[in-house]
Amino acid sequence: MIRALVLLAAIGACSARDIVASNAAGGSGDVPTYCTGTGPPILVGDGITVGESDGSGENICTGTIAVRTFVRALCTCEAYVASTPLVTDSYDSAAGPYMPGGTTGDVGIDDLVQASAQLQIGGAFVIAGAAGAALLADLHVAHDLAVGGHLGSGVAVTAGGDAQIAGNIDLASLTVAGTLTVPSSSTIAGTVTASSTVRAPVTVTPPCACGASDLVDIPMFVSDHSTDNQDALIGLSPDRLTGFQGDQTLDLPCGIYYLGPVHGNGALTLRITGRVALLVSGDMALSAPFTVELATDDAELDLMVSGLLSSNQAMTIGRADHPSRTRVYIGGTGTIDLSGDSSIASNIYAPRAAIALSGTTTIYGSLFVRRLDQAAPVTIHYDVDIRRADVACPIM
Repeated sequence: MIRALVLLAAIGACSARDIVASNAAGGSGDVPTYCTGTGPPILVGDGITVGESDGSGENICTGTIAVRTFVRALCTCEAYVASTPLVTDSYDSAAGPYMPGGTTGDVGIDDLVQASAQLQIGGAFVIAGAAGAALLADLHVAHDLAVGGHLGSGVAVTAGGDAQIAGNIDLASLTVAGTLTVPSSSTIAGTVTASSTVRAPVTVTPPCACGASDLVDIPMFVSDHSTDNQDALIGLSPDRLTGFQGDQTLDLPCGIYYLGPVHGNGALTLRITGRVALLVSGDMALSAPFTVELATDDAELDLMVSGLLSSNQAMTIGRADHPSRTRVYIGGTGTIDLSGDSSIASNIYAPRAAIALSGTTTIYGSLFVRRLDQAAPVTIHYDVDIRRADVACPIM
């Protein structure tokens, strides 16, 4: 059967959110039904999503993929090692512009944590690695703290909820607003203040869906749309941006589009004027600035790249007033470099790639990556509106 990628619609005129599917209009090349702004959410038979990548061809909604994928401000599949501060918080772009102080900026680390600069987690913090967390600067967690191993080294840690520590505790102080749970065999060194302390086994489940069978199959999504797309309706050739010369602006109205590898010697702007899915086969390797512009109030973009996304200069992706409307899925391995003057207002999924941040960085949205390499302070303002991406998805 023809497969099609569904795309979450903006909060708007006709319904809370619509879903994109090219086959709803009768086949590849037709205008998707969702572009008229009428009708119920449209399903397609992909069955490729977090926790469901069994190839069974079950119907699936991309809103479900987004909700399952972007559940935290930051998720890393490998260890988090940093010598510069990390700050997270949250806001709701559906309710208005960013205001500081939100406490849903959760962080999940599937391995250990080694940090020599302050960590200010405006949400819950889960560290699943058996090696635990080695801290050379204070840690503040707004809600629950869970650590799969030891917690040290002689600094102050506070948790605004409960704390579960699977190993020894060696801190200057640990303050827990709720219940502290540690195994009976664990030692505790330092001043501990908690509403109660329970001696019981502690098991910390990896918070991020990093297993091979859990990952979104981005290359398959891309290959499935090599013919099932609306390229012909706008006169778009798959090689339109392969080896392009000079600055380029690609205007994309409502629809699903497919491109081959993207590379060239000029600046590239994707100007999105509707609800768009863009699938790229191979890398997006750019030598000049890259911009994703949401040009209309109902503009949204799901960008899926089977390879890597890179630029030698700044990237500007999405809008800070609505980060939930831009989702970037990257299937390749390696490192994605983001310069300090990049502006990211997007949810980025790159579970096989590291993201390297060379300068002080503020991100509106979220990161799900193999590893985060930060050379300067990083702040992530998580947009909780992404958690509503499935509100128009029917019950399967």
